[in-house]
Amino acid sequence: MNKIRVFLVDDHNMFRAGVRALLESYPDIQIIGEACDGNESIEMILKANPDVAIMDISMPKMDGLTATRLLKEANPNLKLLFLTQHENKEYIVPALKLGAEGYILKRAASDELVHAIRKIAQGNKYLDAAVTSAVLDAMSNPFDNSKDAYEDLTGKEKEVLLNIAKGKTNKEIGESMHISIKTVEHHRANMMRKLGLKNLVELTRYAIKKGIIE
Repeated sequence: MNKIRVFLVDDHNMFRAGVRALLESYPDIQIIGEACDGNESIEMILKANPDVAIMDISMPKMDGLTATRLLKEANPNLKLLFLTQHENKEYIVPALKLGAEGYILKRAASDELVHAIRKIAQGNKYLDAAVTSAVLDAMSNPFDNSKDAYEDLTGKEKEVLLNIAKGKTNKEIGESMHISIKTVEHHRANMMRKLGLKNLVELTRYAIKKGIIE
């Protein structure tokens, strides 16, 4: 039996371990590698060349959407499945436009994840039934050229946004990202300007609305 070679990318170790244990219980699936963030995943995935790469969206250092764009540019034939908590069109539509073969929510049943992997490995697309309404809504407004300002943020700015929303100080953010406080302040100012936010309260509300934090 030719097994489906799968690569996992998620920043939560316990969740990743759970998914790995689940998938390895199926005789036709083999986990060939793991990564804890988008930045780490790129070189590893390109080297491993899995049949299906499973990617989260909200991760430190580099988010899943940015990683997907870079991976697809390097290898257009790579099959990628998003496994995430985000079910709003601001994430779903960009993910599909980047060329992802599938999109499934973390709250989906385990057998649905396995079914999605098998379908994608066979060259098909797979979309979680719970998010189809968001896709249909986007398709029903083909002349809506509005663009979510979040898409204009750089990977660093998105990471700063996530860390600020989690309550970290500029110093703590700088240490975790290995950059100076001045650079953190620069990213923060640019991010706030692009999103039209004025203070921490607005930023936190924005992060919750976007599903970046709960």
